[in-house]
Amino acid sequence: MAEIDPDWYYDFFQDRYLQIAGQARSAEPTAQECDFLQDALEITPPARVLDLACGHGRHSIELARRGLHVTGIDLSEPSLQMAQQAAEEAGIHVELLHKDMRELDFNAEFDAVINMFTAFGYFSREEDDLHVLALVAKALRPKGGFLLDVANTVRIFREYAGQAHRVLDDGTTMIEDRSYDGATGRNNVVWTFIAPDGSKSELNHSVRMYTLPELMGLLSEAGLTFERAWGDFDGSVYSAFESRRLIVKAVRP
Repeated sequence: MAEIDPDWYYDFFQDRYLQIAGQARSAEPTAQECDFLQDALEITPPARVLDLACGHGRHSIELARRGLHVTGIDLSEPSLQMAQQAAEEAGIHVELLHKDMRELDFNAEFDAVINMFTAFGYFSREEDDLHVLALVAKALRPKGGFLLDVANTVRIFREYAGQAHRVLDDGTTMIEDRSYDGATGRNNVVWTFIAPDGSKSELNHSVRMYTLPELMGLLSEAGLTFERAWGDFDGSVYSAFESRRLIVKAVRP
């Protein structure tokens, strides 16, 4: 497997990724997920919400549609452009900021912070993940809630497959090669794209896969109090071996 640049996330979320995300977007139950978010975080209008790594704005726009005041930040300018266009088409106002999550500069401004769909664990140093969580704690008002949603590591590796492939809407074959580094806890992935004309391109990424006990430790060290965990957006109780997701709620004391 090709060596993955530790700063892969600067260039990963560009046109090819957004094409894949756009194809999947219509099938994702955004409304149900936002119902869960509101219930879990106990937020109603006019609460302020920070969508950390908001991507193309799927949750930001839906939450704003419900009367919440939403700020979305992301490092990917193409993603933010897509989010801005979608918000304008929907007639929804969302504050969108181009920012690295390690540079949050908010102070007790938000009733809730969300980080969705494994947009955590990208950085090569775990100290950076801890730093982000400390900044989240600072951004929250007292008793404000943080909801972190990541893939369930235990189930993933119980069913781990080293390779998968599918065909995209434009006829491109996408081959996904995966390898897990047990020493670092990182899942390393190479996406190879073979276009109908035979030309090839690659996208690589690497994510630190945290277990629930590891996340609880980080949250506590960052000044957040763990409250509970779910296994999916249907509100099911988290099961290490069975749950599809690991959704954690923590609060600022």
